[in-house]
Amino acid sequence: MYDPYLDEKRENPIMIIGEAPGANEVKEKQPFVGMAGKNLDYLISISKYDRKKDILITNAFPFRTYEGNKNRTPKANELKEGAKLLLQEIEIVKPRLILLLGNSAIKSFSYLPIPNAKDVKKFERNSINKFDFPFYSTYVGVTFHPSPISFNRKDIKEALKSFFKEI
Repeated sequence: MYDPYLDEKRENPIMIIGEAPGANEVKEKQPFVGMAGKNLDYLISISKYDRKKDILITNAFPFRTYEGNKNRTPKANELKEGAKLLLQEIEIVKPRLILLLGNSAIKSFSYLPIPNAKDVKKFERNSINKFDFPFYSTYVGVTFHPSPISFNRKDIKEALKSFFKEI
């Protein structure tokens, strides 16, 4: 996805990994601009970070997945392919923190072609864990996806708010 603020980013930004672009993201050529994006913007606003400077947003699968005119969750084979691209992004960006938003991001990360990638499935939700890549070490946070469905559940919304306040 195109990030209109790429040239404003700090070195080693926080990398947020979502599921896949939806119709709004494809239309506007920007990540997280639909309802989930509005929820993510709210969460970022309660953190101490600036979306334009501190955060690089990407996806577990870089293309819109849909049936008819509705978005669908990427399939396992799509997430496995997306993981190859994701590893290349991580190698280039070397983020100081990677935030995995939801199951698709967690699954895709677990498919990274590195020995310890599956360990991410053992991480507790709303936790940040040290993670060693073959080329550097960083931290990986695991939380819920900020979709409207998640935000309609008070327990998940509160967990997300608490998590973003602490990062």
